[in-house]
Amino acid sequence: MAGAPRARRRRARGRPDAGVTRLLLLAALGLASCAAPPASAPLATVDVVTLNLWHDQDDWPARLGVIADTLGALRPDVIVLQEVLQDSAKGLANQAETLGARLGYAVVFASVNGPDEPKRYGNAILSRHPVRDTSWVRLRPLTDYRVAARARLDVDGRPLDVLVTHLHHTVEGDSIRAVQVADLLAFLDRTAEAPWVAAGDFNAPSDAPSLAPLADRAASAFDAIHPGAEVSTLVEALGHTPRWIDHVFAGPGLRPVDARIVLGDPVGGVQPSDHRGVWARLRWAPAE
Repeated sequence: MAGAPRARRRRARGRPDAGVTRLLLLAALGLASCAAPPASAPLATVDVVTLNLWHDQDDWPARLGVIADTLGALRPDVIVLQEVLQDSAKGLANQAETLGARLGYAVVFASVNGPDEPKRYGNAILSRHPVRDTSWVRLRPLTDYRVAARARLDVDGRPLDVLVTHLHHTVEGDSIRAVQVADLLAFLDRTAEAPWVAAGDFNAPSDAPSLAPLADRAASAFDAIHPGAEVSTLVEALGHTPRWIDHVFAGPGLRPVDARIVLGDPVGGVQPSDHRGVWARLRWAPAE
């Protein structure tokens, strides 16, 4: 009699009941689905917006509201800004930091003006992903007060180097912009270790001779999606000659899949900036 319970226990170990078997099968299927995502799963994308902020011109508090509301609705992964101003004499906080605080984005700001100076003017990168590393460089000629900044982001586990710049502004100054593009690419080669995006106000169309070395290595997102489109990122109603000078360049490892103008029209009578913004969606290329 004493041996009967032991025999039953041995049979129980040898033949798991149907409920346990079903649970084990479901768990195995779940693990298999995690380990092997379907081949048709879409590749990851990253959304980038570039906007020349027009510093504090016109009604900045009203413009800030329009810009923040629009970008808050878009929720891009990265925003790059040019003509960012901080001026303690005016009581003006750093515009990029103000916008970043509203949106909940990390802010990287670069300027030739030191951090203790009362007035600072430069470019910024805003990210809703963790920032792992930053650097910046002055562009020649130094009397032009131009910079390029880089931030390495962790975009859902993928490293991405984002560069922002604002090149020399005169129409006849393409030779100056050529030097600045050379400096930008040298800076990129020294610091970028991941797929990269270079965006900002280049003050030249993407097919300008000065931008050729960059265009040889990267694709202008808007041009790739809308080839031959006759549009302007400068707002003509504010006295600008129509020109497309604001770009998002997708470097190796990224491919443009969509692009459009944003922040182009007045909202409630408020013109967001004297530049239209450019929104681009980039897709990571599949691993080779």
